[in-house]
Amino acid sequence: MQIAEAAADARVFDRETVRTVADVWDNNTFPLFRVAVTGTRRGRERRARASLEWMAAAGAQRREWMVEQAAAAGYRLEPLLSPRREDAGHGRDYRGEVMPRPVPLTGEAVRYLEADYDLAGAEVRALQVERVRTRLVGSVIVAAGRRFSTGAENGPGELAELHLWLEEVTEVRFDSRDVSPVAVSVEPGGIAVSIGSRGIVRAHTATVCCDDSYWHLSTAGREADRRTPPREGRTDNAHPVRDSRRLGGAALVAATVLREAMWEIRSVRYPEYAGQVPVSAFCRVFAGAGSAVLAAGGHLRASRREEAFRRLMEEWIDRADPLMKRWFAQRLRSAADRTRLSEGTRSWLEQLASHLDSLPQPDPKPGRRRPTRAELRLASYTAAHDRYGSAKEASATVNLALPPAPGQAPDAPWHLRSLKIGGTGRFRLRTTAFHGPGDLHMVVDQGAVRSFTLYGNAFTVTAGYRDA
Repeated sequence: MQIAEAAADARVFDRETVRTVADVWDNNTFPLFRVAVTGTRRGRERRARASLEWMAAAGAQRREWMVEQAAAAGYRLEPLLSPRREDAGHGRDYRGEVMPRPVPLTGEAVRYLEADYDLAGAEVRALQVERVRTRLVGSVIVAAGRRFSTGAENGPGELAELHLWLEEVTEVRFDSRDVSPVAVSVEPGGIAVSIGSRGIVRAHTATVCCDDSYWHLSTAGREADRRTPPREGRTDNAHPVRDSRRLGGAALVAATVLREAMWEIRSVRYPEYAGQVPVSAFCRVFAGAGSAVLAAGGHLRASRREEAFRRLMEEWIDRADPLMKRWFAQRLRSAADRTRLSEGTRSWLEQLASHLDSLPQPDPKPGRRRPTRAELRLASYTAAHDRYGSAKEASATVNLALPPAPGQAPDAPWHLRSLKIGGTGRFRLRTTAFHGPGDLHMVVDQGAVRSFTLYGNAFTVTAGYRDA
C-alpha cells in the first residue's frame, strides 16, 4: 500500500519511501512465508514474534517505522517487542578506532568541521536536490583537506569527503563552475551552505558525516574516542527463522518471485534507474500479497497448501501486463533451475513459463516522444574526480515527471523519466526549477542532446546525453 501510494503519480513520487519499504520486505519476505506455512497456531505465533524481533533489530528507525505501520493498521506492536535500546553512539572498526557517524549539524558540529578541515580550500564534489512529495530535500558532498596530522608516511592520501544531508530545503543556487570555497553556518532560520562566490543551499535542518579514514585523529574524532567504550566481541544477530527447510514447492517459488520483485523496486535508490522501474505495475500485480500468502499457507494439508500457492502465483501472473509477463517468465525459469523442487512443482513451473514464452513479445523500448513540458523531481551533479584510484567523469542525473502521452486521458497519472548525462560541461540550478511544470528545451546534435533547459534558465545542463 505504501509503495503504491508513493509511486501513484510522478508529480508526488516519493523515492525514499519506495526504497525504504522495498528494503524492509527484501529482507523479510521469506520470514513471512515461513510464518505462513507453520502448521500450528502456537508455532505461527512463535515464528512471527521471532521475525518481528529480528526486523526491529535493524535499528531505531526501522523499529519506529514498524510501530507506526502497525498503529496505522490498528495494532499495538511495542508490547510484542523487547525494550527499545538506547542509542549506542559511535562505534569502532576492526582496529578499535572510533568511526564517524551522521550527527545533527549544530553550531558545535560546524566548529569541529572548521577546526578539522580546510573549508576555504574545499570544493563541492556532488550536489543533489529532490522533491519528495511536496517538500525539497538535498545533499552536498564536500571534498576537503585535513587540518590535522595523519602521521601517514606517504602523505594524507585521499581528500576527506564531508556528506551533508539537508531537510526542508528553502533555497538553492548552484553553478558547477563556481564550487570553491565552501562555508557552513547555522543561522536563526536553519542551515546555510555557501558555495563559491554566489552559490548557496539553505535548509531548515541538516545532518553531517565525515567519510575520512583518518577521522579518529581529528579533534572531533578524539573527543568521540573519549566517550566511546572499547569494541566488544561481535554479537550474533543471526536470523532466528532462517531455516529454509520449512519452505518448498510453490510456496518457495512464490517467495522467491516476490523477493525478486522487492529487489527490482528497491533499485529506485539509484536516481538514474528510478524512471526505469515499473513500480506501479509491480504494485498492481502483488496487491494484497501479505494477506494472500497467509491465507495460502493456512491450509494444514501439504497438498492443499501447494495448490493454494500455485493458484496465487497464477493470479499474480494473470494481473501482469505483457512486459510484466515476460519478467515472470524469466523469474520462473530461474527458480526452476536453482531451487529445490519436486518433479511435480518443476513440471508446473515449466508449463507456466512455456505458456508465457508463447505469448506475443512486447516491444521492450517503444518509441519515446521528445517532451516539451515537464516537472523537475530530482537534479543531481557529480564533479569529475578521482576516488580510491578510480577516475569518475563529470555527470548529472535528472528525474522528470512527464504528462500523459497524446491519446491518454488528460487526468491519467504522470510518469517518471530518468536521464543520465555523462561528460557534463556545466550544471546550473536554482530553486525555481522545482516550482511545478515548466517548458523543457533540448538542443540535439547528431543524435545527442547538447543542452537541456527547464523553467527558463532555472535549470540548465550542457553535455552529451543518454537516456537512462
